[in-house]
Amino acid sequence: MWTYLGQNFLIDAKVRSYIADKILALYHECWCKTLIEIWPGKGSITKLIHSISPNFFVIEKDPTFFDNGQLQIENWEFILADILEIDVEEMLKEKRLSPKKTLVVGNLPYYITSPILRKFFGNGSQKFAWWIFMVQDEVGQKIKSDAKKKSYLWRLLNYWCDVTYLKWVPAKCFKPAPKVKSCLVQLTIKNWELKIDWEKLIEFLELFAPFSRKTLGAIQKMIQKKSDIVFVIPESLQKKRLEELNRTQIQQILK
Repeated sequence: MWTYLGQNFLIDAKVRSYIADKILALYHECWCKTLIEIWPGKGSITKLIHSISPNFFVIEKDPTFFDNGQLQIENWEFILADILEIDVEEMLKEKRLSPKKTLVVGNLPYYITSPILRKFFGNGSQKFAWWIFMVQDEVGQKIKSDAKKKSYLWRLLNYWCDVTYLKWVPAKCFKPAPKVKSCLVQLTIKNWELKIDWEKLIEFLELFAPFSRKTLGAIQKMIQKKSDIVFVIPESLQKKRLEELNRTQIQQILK
């Protein structure tokens, strides 16, 4: 009924219990005050976590989620909205709640995983501190903090967060079964002040990331012919690829 939105619904009871236990533990460990679930699907996780927080919000763009009569729960607020369009921080502000004390969870439709993550982590002003998401396994492998190759999305997330790969979830745990593997990831905000020009970082990534197989020196020569934006690549980094750079080297380029 909801597959036109690209969701695959979690039907494995053991995995659902595992997720609910992780949400409960992180919520209390981090002294959260608010819990938000996005893209709840048929509410299989909603039913297990709604009592965790006195401030529980469900954000879903499909009105049939609320109308199907399957959810007989209290202590929650249903918000009919597209997560890519709603200002979640403003919503919490109006309710006198803090994003810094909010845990956000969800089974993200794979086709909009990157847009959702970029919405919350791509503007240089991350406010939310804790997340637990179900994503495509390929994405989870790319964004986890110890990933060997550092993609565009890895850098957006890992400047803000420690990204922990929690659990692999096979396709048979969903209905309809997706053609890809899934995984559960946890994002925890870093306890340090961001010392980087975020707009410059975004410009740099947008220019260099599409040519990730080439060396920085080669990319620089290509870009100089097409763009007015110039990043000076130190000689010591000319033969490196973007995925090989650490934070210190990135900061060196952005100066």
